[in-house]
Amino acid sequence: MFVSSGECLKAFQGHTNGVWSVVFSPDGQILASAGQDEMIQLWDVATGECVNTLRSERPYEGMNITGVTGLTDAQKATLKALGAVALE
Repeated sequence: MFVSSGECLKAFQGHTNGVWSVVFSPDGQILASAGQDEMIQLWDVATGECVNTLRSERPYEGMNITGVTGLTDAQKATLKALGAVALE
């Protein structure tokens, strides 16, 4: 947003949930945004394009829980939120 006129110069869209913080690189060419979706996205300020997406691995990333028995729906949902997958 351009402060003196209030004109929006560019909108960066890509996070799937709220954005917690943004910061410009020292040279002003890259914008980093950290979101509630647990991703950090790096943006080219001139083009508005996302040039990289960073995400830390979650504790159960990629664990296949398809067909697992003995878990409640809440436990399965928690495992999925922590990176597990269930192939239906």
